[in-house]
Amino acid sequence: MQLFGWPADIDAPQRIGERLQGVLFDIDRTLYDDDEYAHGQITALIARFARQFDEEPASAHRRIKEWQRTWSETNAGARQSLGNTFASLGVPIETSVRWREAIIEPEKHLQHDQRLRRAMELIRTRGSRPDAPRLPLVVVTNNPVSTGMRSLAALGVDDLVDKVVGLDTTMRSKPDAAPFRAALDRVGCDAASVVCVGDRYDVDIAPALALGIGGVLVDGVTDVYQLPALFGFNAPGDRSDRTAGATGA
Repeated sequence: MQLFGWPADIDAPQRIGERLQGVLFDIDRTLYDDDEYAHGQITALIARFARQFDEEPASAHRRIKEWQRTWSETNAGARQSLGNTFASLGVPIETSVRWREAIIEPEKHLQHDQRLRRAMELIRTRGSRPDAPRLPLVVVTNNPVSTGMRSLAALGVDDLVDKVVGLDTTMRSKPDAAPFRAALDRVGCDAASVVCVGDRYDVDIAPALALGIGGVLVDGVTDVYQLPALFGFNAPGDRSDRTAGATGA
């Protein structure tokens, strides 16, 4: 777990928590660790792309990878999302939204996660402090809003999230800046008081940093369980300060 984009004097959990006014979360491979399901979404969407252009999935996959490789080479090694790749190859974002709504079925793959719920509750309530204002939690996903909400419901945390910014919110896909700007509008505070939590630096963290938002790069939901400690939001009586692996950059 790595913390990016905050000043060097933000070096203690309590000081991080004092500054926070909002948290943005990615979903896939951030709030759950089912790599088979996450990869299956990509496989199914590429198969649908192949049918659209009457080609074999393997051929479509090669064409997509080649476009992404070329894009990366001309953009300092950064990575591009599948939705933006599809758009560049002739599939409008509106079509991608419909495909994702029809194809992706989080209810068949995800389950309620009580540890995730507890971590998000502690973040939202700033460590269960009754006198503290609730911390806005906003999800920024490259899936449609409805798919994002279904994923959060399957994980048992949909009631803890204030807003979902999805592919159909701005018709732009991360790492485009538009979804992050929309999320900031929903949080309603300065970017410097917000962090974005995600598993992909190029897609989740770098575009947030470019807008002045802090970033927390995680390696799956196990790191998310530790966010209350990183933010200084442990519950009263919880002396845990497990922030192993957290570094400034």
